[in-house]
Amino acid sequence: MPTFSIDVRLLQTNAGLVLETEHTTEKKESITRSIFQCIGLLYHMVDAVTHRQPNYSHVAIEFFNSRLFGSGGKLDIGDVLLSADSWEERMYCAWIVVDKKSRAKALKLDYGEFQNYWPTLDFCEKDWERQVEEWMNSPD
Repeated sequence: MPTFSIDVRLLQTNAGLVLETEHTTEKKESITRSIFQCIGLLYHMVDAVTHRQPNYSHVAIEFFNSRLFGSGGKLDIGDVLLSADSWEERMYCAWIVVDKKSRAKALKLDYGEFQNYWPTLDFCEKDWERQVEEWMNSPD
């Protein structure tokens, strides 16, 4: 059962469509401490937009990229992250694009206290790095 919720609104303005999002969590916020967790939340937000308003997926993509950049991510990685087909692939891709320091920050968080925006805590497992490397090196 998720310990967070997301509210998404598309507003028509003179400048065009504007996407507004809000989220609440029962735990301490992790996105200010971890870009990896921020990416997890952004995936949930994009999913919420495309689920509620499938015709506006382009707005969700622009939102993802702008929020990623605003959180310290690189502009050129948004499309790579959004090309992942499953949550497992999303986790792998996000883990690959964040630097070692950011990975360490994600691992240091106590997820009993801080919100985890990923479906699992697999990234905390000892063999996670090996799994990511195997996935990267697989021919598929």
